[in-house]
Amino acid sequence: MLNFLKKFSGTNHNNSFAANKTERDEFCEAIINSSSLRTGFYLLLILSTFIVTVGLLKNSLILTIGGMLVAPLLSPLLSISLSITILNLRVFWRSLRIFLISALISLLVSYLLGSIADFSITEIELINLMKVVDLTAFLIPLAAGAAASFAWAKKDLNSSLPGVAITVTLLPPLTVMGLALAVENFIIFREALSVYFLNVSGIIIGSLIIFLLMGFYKSAKKIIEQVKQEENN
Repeated sequence: MLNFLKKFSGTNHNNSFAANKTERDEFCEAIINSSSLRTGFYLLLILSTFIVTVGLLKNSLILTIGGMLVAPLLSPLLSISLSITILNLRVFWRSLRIFLISALISLLVSYLLGSIADFSITEIELINLMKVVDLTAFLIPLAAGAAASFAWAKKDLNSSLPGVAITVTLLPPLTVMGLALAVENFIIFREALSVYFLNVSGIIIGSLIIFLLMGFYKSAKKIIEQVKQEENN
């Protein structure tokens, strides 16, 4: 499949769908920088987790969506997809480590909030949306991952990113897992974990397809250089 997508992209250099070298380089630099474990990343992650967790506790869809808009969890996932695109283990382990640390931080923040809050997890209405795990539950993050990577790579489509951020439902199931652990409800924890796994898998696969079609496998040198620069700072 990887070879087929590479060949397909190679026959569409004049297609507006493909990314030119400048677009690829700028995108790779932006993804690596935005997924770095720096103060701003930690701050956004903690604040977004706090907002989403409070939104769930209050059954407030507005707060939940607001937290999803500022959550920085998407860039580490796209970074993982880039590493698979260029088949580089160094970039892959770097991206996977950042993603796992980010997930653990969000899990811890929601767990701590759940430990001090007075709530009944079975009364959180938004949790009911996570109980259906089927093909649709996988296709939505698949499409969202494709849309996010394409919109981010194409500057003229950047205005679409907030809408994509709402579709990429990474933080809600993660915060539900933290709340479930706080009240020791392992049934809901497993349900949220299943949804989270589906979302993560769908986003990675969707963005991987787009990266291959847009020719990002040609940007291996740029991605590796960016990671080395990050490590030296």
